[in-house]
Amino acid sequence: MFIAAFSIAFVPVMASASTRSVPAPASTTSHALLERADEIKTKNHAEFMRTLGLLHQRESSLSDSQRWRLRYLDAWQVAFDGNYRESDKALRKIISDSTDPSVSARASALRIYILNAGQHYEASYKLASRLIADLPRINDSKTRIVVLVQVSQMLALAGQYELALKYARQIEDELPQGASKCKALTLEASTQIESHTLRSSSPALNRAIDSCLKAKQIVYANVLRIDKANLLIKEGHPDPAIALLEQLAPSARKSGYQRHVVEYHVLLAKAYLKKNDDVRARRYALETLSLEHAENFEEDISEAYHTLYLVNKRTGQQADALAYYEKYVALDQASTRKAKARALAYQMVKQEVLAKKTKLDTLSKQNRILQLRHALDSKQAETNRLYVLILLLLLASIGFLLYKIKHSQLRFRRMAREDDLTGAFTRQHFFEQAEHILRRMQKNDNEACLMILDMDHFKRVNDVYGHITGDSVLKHATSICQHELRSSDVFGRLGGEEFGVLMPGCTPQQGKEIGDRMRRALMNAPVRVLENESLTITASIGLASTRTSGYQLMRMMLHADEALYEAKRNGRNQLMISSGNTATAMA
Repeated sequence: MFIAAFSIAFVPVMASASTRSVPAPASTTSHALLERADEIKTKNHAEFMRTLGLLHQRESSLSDSQRWRLRYLDAWQVAFDGNYRESDKALRKIISDSTDPSVSARASALRIYILNAGQHYEASYKLASRLIADLPRINDSKTRIVVLVQVSQMLALAGQYELALKYARQIEDELPQGASKCKALTLEASTQIESHTLRSSSPALNRAIDSCLKAKQIVYANVLRIDKANLLIKEGHPDPAIALLEQLAPSARKSGYQRHVVEYHVLLAKAYLKKNDDVRARRYALETLSLEHAENFEEDISEAYHTLYLVNKRTGQQADALAYYEKYVALDQASTRKAKARALAYQMVKQEVLAKKTKLDTLSKQNRILQLRHALDSKQAETNRLYVLILLLLLASIGFLLYKIKHSQLRFRRMAREDDLTGAFTRQHFFEQAEHILRRMQKNDNEACLMILDMDHFKRVNDVYGHITGDSVLKHATSICQHELRSSDVFGRLGGEEFGVLMPGCTPQQGKEIGDRMRRALMNAPVRVLENESLTITASIGLASTRTSGYQLMRMMLHADEALYEAKRNGRNQLMISSGNTATAMA
């Protein structure tokens, strides 16, 4: 439940010492209302929404800075509801246009989480890197805490637990005297849970929960209590886990934080599964899947599918068990890919930052050498240093030249394999891959199909709309075709508007179904060619199979090409299957 632990992007800027939520009087200043809204948004979400409404009633009288801060709170609320796309749009507007540096920094910090949730890991880490660099220039302690929270969370998601703990502990240094340490302790405990250094009985976890409950930070407390319940289940203690979940359920529903509602249901399902209570395990797992915005929380949905798989398997419902298992595996594999993508993106950004630092250090050293040359202009040592500088420059030039050569080699290799316009395989690389696969198919006595697809009347597109539009149409068609293919299929551009597809392990009937899907997809996705005009694309397809054409690529190409031209002669926008000597229409 790591994402649960770190889904605290929408927390108040600083814990308050107050323990009760008192409605704001009508005479309260706009500044005080903004401060109050920021303070109570996870303590008392209903009161936060009322305060937000009151601020909108006064919006015309707000200063420019206050208006941007209100927009930030609106974006926070949209994200709190789980609508990350709309929240990100609002945050980008704030970052680009706000005149208040503090509000821009907070929006950037929240956007780190939004980008991570949207799997834009490299952009998220680059933004975090910039915020870390800007941290010494941020004077407002509340804003510094917001930034530190997001940076710590981002590093933990990337598996950099020591660094995450470092920034989480810096939050304690930013807190004023007497302020609650709930936020910092939550981040520390969550990071330690993910790094497997904390158990459900650990004093640090219980101390963090008590701190948040004392500060009336219910969302924070629920983050930790959900983590603790998950640990209890993993440690084989489902009963105390269920008791803890039922204890936090009313506050989770009242807060309106959808992630916690989803996690409450899926953890109850897991706990009852551990108790062999299949009826309740099934019930809570199914309720998890039916919750609003549940699709935003893939790890929880994956756990629900896994629970349903185990329940159905145990009760002998093998068909349902298999269906749920397939859904679970798909989400689990996607989660693994995301984790790898996060780690890779972090390393890429880390290397980029290191390269920039190295470049700056190199420039600094070069400047120092120049200063020494001027200072020792009248001495013999200047000559020696000059030789050293020349040697360094020579080595740098050689290194740069080697880099350029390597870069060019990689570029040429990519150009030899991929068509630079469409990204499909080049004709030569397609043939190489196809021949290799056909040899393997023949050796294993497996079938394969070869399709040649040609876009109908494409020359007319170039003549009427120009080659730039024609290129756009080709890229559009390539994207649609590749979307309809299987991962094992080989797709290449044979020339102009003609494409080839080799489908290993494919019967003629399966090949026909794939080809027809491609034709229909092209027809159903018109291309905008002018402001008020769209163009419908059709294609003719010739299909050959090893069943009738054998395993020689050139023979299959010849038969598929004959079928293609038969499709064109027959009226276009259809698929023809070669029988080895003739083609059969499949419009």
